[in-house]
Amino acid sequence: MTTQLERLLEAKSTLVVVGPGGVGKTTSAAALAVQGARMGKKVLVLTIDPARRLANALGLEGLGNEEVRVDPALFVEAGVPLTSGALFAMMLDVKSTFDSLIERHAQSPEARDRILGNRFYQQASTALAGSQEYMAMEKLYEVREERDYDLIVLDTPPMVNAVEFLSAPDRLEGFLESGSLRVLLAGVRTAGRFGMGFMKLNSRILNVMNRFVGAEAFLSLLEFIESFQEMFEGFRKRASRVRGLFSSPDLAFAIVTSTDQVALDEGLAFYDRLREDGMPFGALVVNRVRTGDIATGAHDELVDRFLKVAESAPALGLRDRSRISRVARRVAEANARYDVLAEMDARRIAAARERLGDAGDQLWPVPLFARDIHDIGGLAEFGELLGRSSERAEAEASASAPQG
Repeated sequence: MTTQLERLLEAKSTLVVVGPGGVGKTTSAAALAVQGARMGKKVLVLTIDPARRLANALGLEGLGNEEVRVDPALFVEAGVPLTSGALFAMMLDVKSTFDSLIERHAQSPEARDRILGNRFYQQASTALAGSQEYMAMEKLYEVREERDYDLIVLDTPPMVNAVEFLSAPDRLEGFLESGSLRVLLAGVRTAGRFGMGFMKLNSRILNVMNRFVGAEAFLSLLEFIESFQEMFEGFRKRASRVRGLFSSPDLAFAIVTSTDQVALDEGLAFYDRLREDGMPFGALVVNRVRTGDIATGAHDELVDRFLKVAESAPALGLRDRSRISRVARRVAEANARYDVLAEMDARRIAAARERLGDAGDQLWPVPLFARDIHDIGGLAEFGELLGRSSERAEAEASASAPQG
C-alpha cells in the first residue's frame, strides 16, 4: 500500500517547500528529494540556504548555481537503496540568475554590458526587496523548462511572512507597469545627457528618489533604467509566465512549520492564502514534535537505572547515594516537564488538523530527532518518518469519516 507521501511525489513534478526560518525547512526539502530519488526518480533539490548544512548532509564540498550530482555510493554506505533514481543539488545564486535574465533579454551585447557594468544594478540585483524570492521562482521556471528532471524540490527563502513569496512575480510585474516607473522613464528621456543637469529633472522624481538614495546612486539608477527599458516587455512577459507556475497542475506547496505557536500560525495562514488563490496544497509538515513516548520511555528508564545503582551499591557512602538520588530527581522532573510539552504539542497539532478541515489528513507531524541530521542516512530516516506519518494521518481520517 502506497502512502500519501509516495502518491504526492508520484503525482507532482515540482514541490515548493515554504515556511518560516528555523523550522527545518531545508532539511525537509532535502528529505523529500531523497525520498523521490529512492522511488527511482531523477530529482533536483534547489536550495537558497547559503549555510553548508545541506551540502554536508549530501556529501558535497559545496553547492553553486549549477547542478551537482550526489554520489550514489553515499546511498550505499548509508544502507539506503537508491534503485534507478538519481539526486542532484543546486544552491540559488541570486546575482547569477539575475545576470542570466539580463543576457537573455538584452537587445545587443553592448546593452547587456552596459547593464551588467552599471553600479546601481551590481548593488540592487541582490538587495532589491523581493529579488531573492523572485529569482528562486525564476530559477525554478528555468530548470522546469530546460531540464529533464522527474521531480524538482524548491527550498524557498526564509521569510518573516511566507505569503510574500506568492506575490514576488506580481510585485515585479507591477513595478514594470507602474506609473512611478513611467515618470522615471519620461525624466530619463527628457534629461538626455547626464551630469549635474539631472537635478533639474521632474521634481516629483526627486521627491520620491531622494528619500532613500543619494545623487550618485540616483544617477546610476537613471543610467540603468535608460539601458534597461528596452527589455521591460520581455521581463514583464517572463514574470507573467513565472507567476503561472503557481497554478500548474503538476506543482504543489509543502508547508513546513514547527509546534511553536507563531510558526504554526504562519503555516496555517499560508494554507489559507493557498485556498483563497486556488493554489495546490500538498502537505503541512509539522517538524520537531515532542511525543510522550520519548519521555515515558528513555527518560524513565534512565531514572530507574540511577535508582538501581544506588540500591545495589552498599559500599557507596551517604554523600554518593545522595548525589545519585538528586540526579534521579532532576531527570524525573525533566521527564515531567517534557510530558507537559508533549501534551501541548499534541493539542496544537489537533487544533491545526481541525483548522485544515477536509485537508486534515495532509498534516504530517515529524518527531523531534535526538540528534542533528547531517548525512544521507538521517535524511532517509526523516523521509521514512514523514511517509509513516502521512499513512497514519490518512488511516485516522478514514476511520473518523462517516460511514455511508
